[in-house]
Formats: sequence, structure tokens, C-alpha cells
Amino acid sequence: MKPTGITLRTSIGRHFDFESAHQLKGKMYGKCQNLHGHRYHLVVEVEGSVNQHGWVCDFAEIEKTVLGSIIDRFDHQNLNDFLDVPTVENIARLIFETLESKLKSKSYRLSKVLLYETADSYAEITR
Repeated sequence: MKPTGITLRTSIGRHFDFESAHQLKGKMYGKCQNLHGHRYHLVVEVEGSVNQHGWVCDFAEIEKTVLGSIIDRFDHQNLNDFLDVPTVENIARLIFETLESKLKSKSYRLSKVLLYETADSYAEITR
């Protein structure tokens, strides 16, 4: 493809899964006040300009960062050990902040974290 001279932002993403337990303490949380687990589905999206190699970055680079700083940390863990109130919103924000810190020196930036707690319930954090 020939360059047009226009700088375009391109988004790419990867999907990940991990399993964790949590407990939302207080009657307002209904049955979620009991210790229980979820199979979380995580979507991580980065954005940047397509470089001379024809990509924003290597998908393997995103995978290595997410596996090392998120999946290895949270998989088969109790999320109450990381957050006082481990709602899907707070978990997604923690993931976003962690990844943003890890990727701050890259030529691309984190643009979105989408975290599904169940097949039809999720939180989305965007820039």
C-alpha cells in the first residue's frame, strides 16, 4: 500500500480469559455478597500509527504485557485481595491503569479495556 501522507490512527486488540473469585460485601449486592467466581473475558485495545513494518505493534507484544501483568496476577485469585470493592467497573479500571503504566513508553497507547464478567455483563474503560 502506498503512503498517502496522512497520519491515521489505527486500533488493534487482543482477547484474553481468566478465572477469579470475588465477594461484594453488603446486602445491596444481593447474592453477590457470597464468595463466587467468574470466567472473565478481557479485550485490550491499543491505538497508534501504522509503522514502517505495516503494523501498530506485534500482537505478541500485547500478549506478553497482558499475560505478565494481568492474567498471571489475577487468574485463579480472589480479587478482594486487590480491591476493596471488586466490581467489574473497579476491576476494569485497575486493569486499564496497570496496562497504561506498562505501555507508557511505547509508540502506541492503550485506548480501551473491555471486561466481561458474564457473557452479557461488562464494563468498558476508554481514554
